[in-house]
Formats: sequence, C-alpha cells, structure tokens
Amino acid sequence: MLNKKLLTLKESALRALEDYLDVKKDESVLLLYDSSTREIADGFYVAAKDNGADLTSLEIKTTGGHGREPDPDTAEQMKKFNVVIAPTKYSLTHTKAVIEARKAGARVATLPGVNFEVFTQGLKTNPAILESAAEIWRDVLEGKHKVKVTSEAGTNLIFSIGAYPVHEDTGRIIEGGQYGNLPAGEAFLAPDFGTAEGTIIIDGSIGGLPWDKKTPPAKIIIEDGAIKSFEGERAQALERLLDSYGSKALNMAEFGIGTNPDLELTGNLLGDEKVKGTVHFAFGNNTAMGGDNYVQVHIDCLVLAPDILIESRHVMHQGKWLIDK
Repeated sequence: MLNKKLLTLKESALRALEDYLDVKKDESVLLLYDSSTREIADGFYVAAKDNGADLTSLEIKTTGGHGREPDPDTAEQMKKFNVVIAPTKYSLTHTKAVIEARKAGARVATLPGVNFEVFTQGLKTNPAILESAAEIWRDVLEGKHKVKVTSEAGTNLIFSIGAYPVHEDTGRIIEGGQYGNLPAGEAFLAPDFGTAEGTIIIDGSIGGLPWDKKTPPAKIIIEDGAIKSFEGERAQALERLLDSYGSKALNMAEFGIGTNPDLELTGNLLGDEKVKGTVHFAFGNNTAMGGDNYVQVHIDCLVLAPDILIESRHVMHQGKWLIDK
C-alpha cells in the first residue's frame, strides 16, 4: 500500500500524464531525474504502472546550472522517445538537447527545481483555465509593440517586442515538437534584441538563489538589452551566477507573465514564475523560444505586483489583470 505522500504524488503525476501530456498507450515515455527529484520520479513510476504508460526511467547527474547541457548519451536517448519528462534540479528547457529531441518528434515537459509542494499544488489547475489565460495574453502581446513594465518597488523598464513569437505555457504538451513546464502557467516571449532600457527591481525569486518574503530585492540596470550593472548584495549574487558564461549571459532573453491562479509564492522559481500577478525576466539563452542567443545558462528573475503598458494600453496594475476575453 502506498503511503499518503506517495499517493498524493501519484495523483499529480497521473494528471500530468493524462490531462496535460495526453500520453497514449502506444507511446514511449522517458523520465529523466536526478538525486534531488527521486520522490517526484517515484510518483511518475507508480502513476505509469497505474495507467499502463510505457515509461523508462533514467537517473542522470545534475548538470550544475540552469541551461547547461546534459551528457551526450542522455541527449541521444531523448531523441528516441515520444514523450520526455524531466524533473531535474537544474533546467533543461533551454538546451540543445531539448531542441534536438523536439526536432526528432518528442514532446518535452521540464520540471526544473520541482518539489513536492509545487508539483502537487500546481498540477491541480484545470488546463483549460491556463489555455484561456494564455489566449488572452497572446492577443495582447502579438505584433510589434513597445512595452513598459513598472512597479512600486522601483522597476521601470521599456523594451520592444514583435521580432519573436509569443509562446503559451499551458501544460498541454500533446503534439510532437511541443515543450513546456509542469506545473504550467505563463505567456512568454523573447524581447527584441538590444531594445531593453531601464531598471529592474527583482523582489521575488531568482533562479538558483534562495528567497523568502524577507529577502532584500536586487537592482539591475539594463542598457541596450543587457545588464550593465548589479547593485546590492543579492544582485551581486546574480552576477556570480552569470559571470562565468561571458557577455551573452547578460542579454535579456525572456519576458514572461504568470497565469496560474492556484500557485503561491514559496521561493521555488518553477512555481513562483507561474503565479498569477507576477512577471519575470530571464537572462542568457533564448534559442528554445525562437531567439538567437545561445549560451549554457538561463536565469529567471521575478518582479512582484507589476504594472504593464502595451503601447498606451494599461493591461496590468499592481499585479491585477485589466484585460479579459
């Protein structure tokens, strides 16, 4: 008999397999995990036995950083399966390995840094809610626009969009070549290269760094689409995460809007960046989302309770959406 915790994990994993990934009986599934995510892997293992999924488990070494490539053998294995599920400590989302697996026809769900709370809470959401929210934001973001993001904490950033496509992270990863996070819940894109100017006050999570509500914010200054200076102790910690990867790591790679109403801020970035009422900016690699900046790092940074203006249209005020269908 399964203990209560494993039973809860199994229920979430079943929702992932059935409601989000729509895994068919004749499809092969590769589960990639590492030493930090064994309990999540156990949940998928018992869920696969329950619904008859053809699941192969593979424990890999931690890659050492968000956006770093897995070992070549793992990358090759990823191309041989219909579905790849990757609950790992560090994100594989923005890697050549995932891109090549998608080109080979796999659909890929990544769960970077996932823990019990985020996995079980975030997967309660009905995918239809996330699909509806993504549709709302896609309609707002598509096309060529000037975007301004501000916050009471001091964020004041302007950038252009339109050179790269809008992506919808709804968790419904049902066709070959698709990818996304589980739990899901964001609309995101790569900002036009070199256009971002201003200040970002990161008062929420930063990928790879601990956070709680008492954590002081980080201040970064953006010029010509890249970080030009880091101010304060937490910003300097971000600088250390990016420093070894060179100048490409400083380029603004992503602008994302959280859409999941069932997640709360916990300090786990996988869940935090999906929280409705937040936005995030990422630095480093954006090739998986159609951008041109390849570097083996991708660090997301969360801004709480923002205002967003698309041209002169006010679409979010202090985290509250001002738009609907």
